[in-house]
Amino acid sequence: MSTKRMILYALAGVAGLALAAGDAAAAPPKKVAAPVRHFGGNTATHATTHITTRATTTRNTVRFRGNRTTNKVITTNKGTTTNKVITTNKVITTNKVTKPTNLGTLQQGPNHLSNQNTAGPNKNTAFQGKFKPGPGKVTLAGNKKFTGPIIKIGNNKIVPIWKGPKKIWVGGHWKVFIPFSALSVVLVGGSYYWPDGYLTVGEPYCVGVTPDGCRLNWQMVNFADGGGAYQCVQFCPRPNAPPPAQAASLVPPPPMPPNGACEITVYAEPNLAGQDATTGDEQPALSQTGWQNAIASIEVKSGVWDFFSDENFSGENMRLRPGTYKDLGPEWTRKINSFNCVMTAAPQ
Repeated sequence: MSTKRMILYALAGVAGLALAAGDAAAAPPKKVAAPVRHFGGNTATHATTHITTRATTTRNTVRFRGNRTTNKVITTNKGTTTNKVITTNKVITTNKVTKPTNLGTLQQGPNHLSNQNTAGPNKNTAFQGKFKPGPGKVTLAGNKKFTGPIIKIGNNKIVPIWKGPKKIWVGGHWKVFIPFSALSVVLVGGSYYWPDGYLTVGEPYCVGVTPDGCRLNWQMVNFADGGGAYQCVQFCPRPNAPPPAQAASLVPPPPMPPNGACEITVYAEPNLAGQDATTGDEQPALSQTGWQNAIASIEVKSGVWDFFSDENFSGENMRLRPGTYKDLGPEWTRKINSFNCVMTAAPQ
């Protein structure tokens, strides 16, 4: 090889090295793979690790009688917390009222509202029909309060107590009872009881002991001008009073007839004419039925009934026995605002 050709080859080699060096400087270095590691004969084939965290759910449940509260808490790896509170309140209230049948306080009479009396064998079998509305205006705000002394018996039944003169229309005339203070002190079970007033209830209610410790007795009471009629008398103890000079025994009332009944029909016009209504129940407030000051004639079919000029068995008092009363006269025509049965009668 000539000297000239050798020089050309040498120059060409130097140029090639220069070009190669320039290319190497311009191109980025290649990524070198990490060496493969071996763990117990297993080869790790993933250079990237994936981490998965499941959501954590916590339930807290608190149960009470009638109430249930559930707290549901969900926590994720993103740091998000969700609180879901479900509250269910179930309140069940049951009020069961049982009417007293214990005669230790006051006996429920057979004619009291529902005509139920389980205290004795003389359960009333009176007429059970609904008292039909009368010709007058119905006033739901009726049942005027009695301004004098009262006691409450049964289902908050208001009973006035007469402390002054007590009169009654009977047999077509006014009759005045002797003052209650003129009655004898009675001795019951070694204790003394003084007469304390007249009540406007009859035989079915006038028995037993009141919440104040007084005793009620349905008994014959004399009129000031002679004769007499049955009346409810209240006798009360006097803890600090000396024993009386004399005392009498409490006279028991006459027994009620078995299956005794009370029934009347009232009419809006005289001679048993006009609108009518039949009942065997007491009516303490006729303003609630449209019969206030609207009764002009009466047919008493059974029992003995007391009629009053005011509501709640107060005011003037008239007593009627079984019979037909076509004309109540100026004293009582359309002047009745309440009435009740005071003595039952044996069924015919």
